[in-house]
Amino acid sequence: MRQQQCVVFDLDDTLLTTDSFARLLTHPLRRSPARLALVALSAPAWLTLGARRTRRIHAERLVVWAATVGLHPARFHELLRAFAAEHAGPGGGRRIDLALARLHKHLSAGDRVIIATGCAQPLARALCDALGLQDLQVVASAFTAHRWRLPQAVPARGQAKVRALRAAGVELPVEHAYSDSLADLPLLRAARTAHLVRPRARELPALMEALGEDVEVLR
Repeated sequence: MRQQQCVVFDLDDTLLTTDSFARLLTHPLRRSPARLALVALSAPAWLTLGARRTRRIHAERLVVWAATVGLHPARFHELLRAFAAEHAGPGGGRRIDLALARLHKHLSAGDRVIIATGCAQPLARALCDALGLQDLQVVASAFTAHRWRLPQAVPARGQAKVRALRAAGVELPVEHAYSDSLADLPLLRAARTAHLVRPRARELPALMEALGEDVEVLR
């Protein structure tokens, strides 16, 4: 009998196209010229912060605040659920079918499948629900929205994603990891077998050098 394996999938650009949280923020901005103006006025601050990798999270918090300030948390979560249904639901056009097919193949084999993403936890959970993956464990960036104050966030990207998996009780190395980019190199290295889902052409040589020529590339 085949032994259960632990398998980790990234979310954005692995199971779904684009940066989901960034796309979510365009919704309130499109509907409010005042919010759009606030984002533009705060651009010098968040662009300066975003230029330094170590301060990127602070830039993101500032942009999220400008895009959502004044929204009641309940309204924010309502917006989030509606976006997830449109973005990841059937017919939404954002699903990456070859990766989802592989995920379901692992589930059919009885494997433990985990979604590990830098996306904000409440959105990541809603997206997985819209994908029909309600029963899967989701490890994501901690995120708490406030009506007037800056949102609280703890990112789960890069090496921090690996730490978040350990904190969630996932024993490393896992058997398989699926992702698309160099940003997830720590995750891919924390797997016995790495799989690249539609990697960017400019990043593929560095990924192959870091992971070895026998890495699987899904296109």
